[in-house]
Amino acid sequence: MNKYLLKLIICALFLVANIHLAMSQEIGANFNHNPEIIDLGYLKKTPVEWIRTTPYIFEYIDGKKDPATDDGLGKIIEAKQAGYKVAFGFRWDFKKFSIHIPEPGSEIEKKYFSTVTAMLTRLDGKIDILKLGNEVNLETMDDDLNVNSKGYIPLVKFMERLLDVVVLPYYSSHAQYKKPAIYIGSFPALFEPKQQKIPGVIELIKFAQNNKNITGLSIHLHIADTLEIEKAFKFVRSIMSRKPIIVPEFSLFRLYNKHLSDSLGDSPAGKAFAQKYGYSNSMKLYEWFSNANTKKISAEEFSGMFATRTWFYPHAMETFYRYFRENGVVLATYGFFSQAAPTNVKPNTPIWFVNPIFAGKTLQSHPDGTFMENPLWFHDFADIINKGKIKRIASHD
Repeated sequence: MNKYLLKLIICALFLVANIHLAMSQEIGANFNHNPEIIDLGYLKKTPVEWIRTTPYIFEYIDGKKDPATDDGLGKIIEAKQAGYKVAFGFRWDFKKFSIHIPEPGSEIEKKYFSTVTAMLTRLDGKIDILKLGNEVNLETMDDDLNVNSKGYIPLVKFMERLLDVVVLPYYSSHAQYKKPAIYIGSFPALFEPKQQKIPGVIELIKFAQNNKNITGLSIHLHIADTLEIEKAFKFVRSIMSRKPIIVPEFSLFRLYNKHLSDSLGDSPAGKAFAQKYGYSNSMKLYEWFSNANTKKISAEEFSGMFATRTWFYPHAMETFYRYFRENGVVLATYGFFSQAAPTNVKPNTPIWFVNPIFAGKTLQSHPDGTFMENPLWFHDFADIINKGKIKRIASHD
């Protein structure tokens, strides 16, 4: 064999074996379960090109919202028409409402599936990535994550049927629309050994790996330690070795919550901060967060407090992005707006409000009344978006 031909074959095999590492890593804005808060004006303040949202589908199933007229779905359409790419999915809150997954072919399943069809119809081809579920391992009744008396796992069967009975036929009968990339998930906390042992989790990852109609897997990375990122990816890649991954949610959420009972003045830097802003050294962080959400504080004070914390990762986004590049993540989206900021924070209160790019419920606004950029994340967010664009352009050259 010609030695040049042999080199070409070897290079081709290498590229195929590592295709997930060659994909672009794009970063977008996450609006979570509330598409009605999508705002083009604020999107334009960043270089973002993607939006992500996963509406509460039971609000549509139960008739609280009409897919044909809902403002939230209208906001998605508006964003798509403005040139943004759309990652869309469904939040199936089975566990929240103590609902078991319906029997295949049942009238309840038909009602669920007709709602999905109605939502896809309203969005008429404006979806670029379709995620069949949200945090399915947390939002499903425990029994439905395990093999039942009929020999199948209800969650897995439901997702298979959602794909085969609804999604694929819908796009086959609407040839004018480009079929979106379809992802299984999302799965949070895959770094936890207990999540790695759940049959429904394992089998859905296998489903993503083996089904030709599934593009890849969706995971969430809310962490207490950056080593947990590696653990989650290692588990996923042990089952789904080559297909792409998306990360619709990521943050240091678990890390903040570990330290809510820390004292403000527990270090020389903390004492200096407390003195500067007139707080007691013994003030707990959860009390400081309560004050911030009640009165709204300056961006300078907000970033100043985190600068006193030895446990805080000031450029965590760059670390996340490095892991995304190394593990075949093609899209990650990050919280964009504050959606809840309790004024009475307790030691066990989830403090999601630290994350958003525009923390309007915690930070003082600009003089013109617009939301202040979150000093912890805004610049690094823009930076990794631009890095993703450069990577994408380079991969197309």
